[in-house]
Amino acid sequence: MGSRAQVDILRQLAVLGPSTISQLQEVVQIGRSSLNRHLDGLASAGLVETDPPEGLRHGKDVTYAVRTRRIRDLALAYLEYIEGR
Repeated sequence: MGSRAQVDILRQLAVLGPSTISQLQEVVQIGRSSLNRHLDGLASAGLVETDPPEGLRHGKDVTYAVRTRRIRDLALAYLEYIEGR
């Protein structure tokens, strides 16, 4: 979660539920190419999942969903690190 835009995207996905880029673009105030780049980064980090998965899209609309469990696990690991555990 390297940028405020990525945090905003994750928050919107959590609120909206699974969404396409077009749906996200209505609520996130960034351009489509930037949004696409951020979503790719979040997917690479395992923070969002796509349906259909990469490689099986062939012109289909992609739906993105936040992986809440993964984010929760990372947040807990970060907290443990900060606390020196």
